[in-house]
Amino acid sequence: MQAMILAAGLGSRLRPLTSHLPKPLFPVLNTPSVRRILDGLKAAGFKKIVINACHLTNLLIGAISGWNLGQEIVIVKEPFLLGTGGALKNAMPCLEDGPILLINSDVVTDIDLKAVFEVHCQKHPIATMVLHDHPTFNSIKVTGRRVSNFSFKGRGALAFTGISVIESALIRSMPDHFPSSLIDTLSDAIGAGEDIIALMADELKPGYLWEDIGSVRGYLAAHEALLKKKGWTVFAGADSNLQPDTSIDGWCVMGDGVKVGRGVTLSRSVIWDGCAIEDGEYIKDSIVTPYGRLGLNNGPFA
Repeated sequence: MQAMILAAGLGSRLRPLTSHLPKPLFPVLNTPSVRRILDGLKAAGFKKIVINACHLTNLLIGAISGWNLGQEIVIVKEPFLLGTGGALKNAMPCLEDGPILLINSDVVTDIDLKAVFEVHCQKHPIATMVLHDHPTFNSIKVTGRRVSNFSFKGRGALAFTGISVIESALIRSMPDHFPSSLIDTLSDAIGAGEDIIALMADELKPGYLWEDIGSVRGYLAAHEALLKKKGWTVFAGADSNLQPDTSIDGWCVMGDGVKVGRGVTLSRSVIWDGCAIEDGEYIKDSIVTPYGRLGLNNGPFA
């Protein structure tokens, strides 16, 4: 089984942090997002993984090359952003003929990726898309069990989870010019009478976990969901300290070597490796990093 992780985006909603670290390397419970996906793919039995990269590529390559994962991992550099369709067309020489599982690098989920792949192989459509009801992103119309429209805002609209399986024949049908969109190619396939199967996330796993960490809200929500699943309120890395008078309001995640001053309140926030919180600070709904801070309500702040 083969898979491709789409990891070339600029992460514009998380600037200025993504000016220093590519979004696929953002820590989620202290593990880089792309590493979590690679581990999940390995557990699901995927042996070959292709990853496209464009933004801060050397940092991504350096991190992945240091991980001994026992997988065949191929990183395909893009000279500029090629779009979701262009990324696949550009990576085609590295992909084998047959079905390919696609997953966005900013997805945090416990959906069974092996089951997604197996359902696709049983039905053998040109593509299978994992969908769910997520009002922020709902725009897909499903008729029966088939996707029929990608620009739908009526009752029953659904959202794409960023997880799909496509046939290599679909990539061959994509235009050779860049950038191009996978959604445009899928729309053309529907128009040509091809089947695109809709697979509902809650049917794959009732109570599934899914978050998109491409925004401050999504990044914090992913941590909250993961902590809730484990029954934790605090997750702290090695050599991170809390003072006796530290107050935790809700939950908090700390990386390695985090130093917390006296009289600090930490509320629904993620603090990256090596950061220091000064005496008396109140950190709420924020990402605290060596490159600056992003808050849910007040945007970037020093």
